[in-house]
Amino acid sequence: MNGHEWMKFIKERRPEYAINRKPLIERFANKGSSRGDFTQFGPIYQIFMYAFILGFHKGDRIPLPKAANERNEFLEIGKWRPEGLVDYIIMLLLSHGTILHEIGLDFNDMEDMDEEIVKSKFTHLIKVMEEYANAGFGIIQERFELNPYFFNDPFAFILLLKEVGDGKLN
Repeated sequence: MNGHEWMKFIKERRPEYAINRKPLIERFANKGSSRGDFTQFGPIYQIFMYAFILGFHKGDRIPLPKAANERNEFLEIGKWRPEGLVDYIIMLLLSHGTILHEIGLDFNDMEDMDEEIVKSKFTHLIKVMEEYANAGFGIIQERFELNPYFFNDPFAFILLLKEVGDGKLN
């Protein structure tokens, strides 16, 4: 496998989320309705990207439930928009030394590796992405439970990301 094939494989993946996060996701994703109660994302995968950024910058990961009936899939990564943000997320994961070490991903050796081994490493990479996003969903859920009116502010998600970046959330 070469770099182009790696990226194609990654972008064909459909990340999962915990079913217990579905009400939160639906509350903040604009699925064609114009509910004006809270600031909203567009398609539901956009809140996944945001949750990933929150979890990643906080450095928290929460594993998804093991049972398949407790998880649900998003759209394939390659169909997410904006494409630049999708590539940024993938590059964050692929350039993070600790993650690469955990997965055993060594780019110098990968072109000579068996294709199934490479695919299993990238599947693990997607699992890491899901865990960061699950932690991010936890941050959003906690804030919503503490103060649902926080999300009436059109800058709520920017403020929450700033708090994480400034280390104000424990």
